[in-house]
Amino acid sequence: MTIKMSENFKKGFSLSKVEGFSLVEMLIYIAILILMLAVIMNVTVSVVRSGRIIKALRNVENSALISFERITRETRQAQSINLFSSVLDANPGRLVLVGTDALGNPRTVDFYLSSGVLMLSENGVDVGALTQPDAEVSSLVFHRFFSPNSEGIRTEITIESGTSTHYRSNNFYFSAILR
Repeated sequence: MTIKMSENFKKGFSLSKVEGFSLVEMLIYIAILILMLAVIMNVTVSVVRSGRIIKALRNVENSALISFERITRETRQAQSINLFSSVLDANPGRLVLVGTDALGNPRTVDFYLSSGVLMLSENGVDVGALTQPDAEVSSLVFHRFFSPNSEGIRTEITIESGTSTHYRSNNFYFSAILR
């Protein structure tokens, strides 16, 4: 009995036919893959860096906006400035406003810095911080201006946020007139 090998079986074990990738082709594919990964990593790092910068800017701007709105509103509702308790034209400044609430009861509002955070207190009770947790007020100066008919406060505030590589600092100026 003789066993005949089929032609397909012989071709399957043929060593003369080369299939697969050569070493040069593999190196080229690996180089292309490394370049694509480098580009993807650079884009990812750039997006993360931009996100941190935007977060720092948002912290600064939100802190300034909230501080501006509250100081302006309280100044406009106040009847006078307590010049003895306020620290004007100096850093860190303190602004103490005197007025009445909706029921006619005396009301005192105090804006001051505590460890780089702009704080608000009403009638001696701390209401809380006006700045974002990741933002720091590095300068707060209140200037009083007045004329025979009106009196007001000009506020200068510098707010900082971020780390050493993604640091942002802005100066803000605003004024409000007492009623």
